[in-house]
Amino acid sequence: MQRRFADAASIEYVDTDDDAQRETHEQIIATIRDRGLIYPVTVIDGAPVYDGAVSYPGILRAIETRLAETA
Repeated sequence: MQRRFADAASIEYVDTDDDAQRETHEQIIATIRDRGLIYPVTVIDGAPVYDGAVSYPGILRAIETRLAETA
């Protein structure tokens, strides 16, 4: 990610079993629960993009798309 996007994108892992993380990310966790998504969930700019698995190529494409939209 760093090599491909430099400072334009970053990765953050959130352990939703951790009380402090649940409190910090309460809104997105509620969205995940309300939409019935399956963990792990990939979120880009606050919006769930993928659930049930982690797809590195999919994440790269989603980030490229998002960066192109904001350019």
